[in-house]
Amino acid sequence: MPFAPGACSANPLNLYLTRLAPSSQTTLRYVLQDAADRLGYEDLNLEDIPWHQLQPEQVTALVATLRRDGYAPSTSSLYVNALRGVFNEAWRASLISYDHLLKMRSVKAMGGTRLSRGRNLRRGLIQELMAVCAADPRPQGVRDAAIIAVLYGSGMRKSESVNLDLAQVDFAQRSLQVLAKGNKQLIKYAPTWAFDKLQAWLDLRRADLPAGLEDDGFLFNRIRRGGHITRERITKHAIYYIARQRGAQVGVRIMPHDFRRSFITRVIEEHDLSIAQKLAHHTNIQTTASYDMRDDNERRRAIDRFDL
Repeated sequence: MPFAPGACSANPLNLYLTRLAPSSQTTLRYVLQDAADRLGYEDLNLEDIPWHQLQPEQVTALVATLRRDGYAPSTSSLYVNALRGVFNEAWRASLISYDHLLKMRSVKAMGGTRLSRGRNLRRGLIQELMAVCAADPRPQGVRDAAIIAVLYGSGMRKSESVNLDLAQVDFAQRSLQVLAKGNKQLIKYAPTWAFDKLQAWLDLRRADLPAGLEDDGFLFNRIRRGGHITRERITKHAIYYIARQRGAQVGVRIMPHDFRRSFITRVIEEHDLSIAQKLAHHTNIQTTASYDMRDDNERRRAIDRFDL
């Protein structure tokens, strides 16, 4: 039976999604749509699905289906956690009992881990990326160098970088204030060379402004074909495209999150895990440890030192 349209204000799906950031809403809506299709609700709109009527055995079957279809444990966890979020809202709206909520919470995602698909971008590769950006005569070259410098130099996420405002940047302290996951305000630091790249971009952008117009309040702009700097904020998709495009120019497949992985790995190498945890703003040090991307050659060298 579909969810009653008159109960839209108490729809647990809507209540759950409104608690999320816009970017997370898009992701979790896709996840819940796929979960609904697998649960047999492919003929219903997502808002009309009677989430509160789901039973533990249905979620258990969903987890088994994800395992059979080759989904990674982390993806299984994403599906289960999304459903738990909806169940929590169903309980808050008095659509299910607390006993039912506990039963739904007891369903576990599949266990296990997978090797990371990311890569550690060595210092020499970052220098190559800076070189290809410098060789680009378009405004994109200066902007992309600044974006890469901020991502790699501070370890911030791409979603944090696109939301940066000019007022959040302190050149004297070499710091950037970001709104991170969990609606947390954090301070990120970056080296002098990264701020030099950022200053070069701001100088170029301001020089491009017609006389009498004020500078944009955000940090990174979209640039159209022909090198036209728009008055629009860059998107996360554009950050993804920049990483892929500049990576292809140096012969390496790069994802935006590789800059964060590489930042954390380098801090672990040159300092220690606890410092890396603080700079990454991870609550759990095991999360930081999972970012350690030092390659097999380094691990082999460590083992080779165990001579008799």
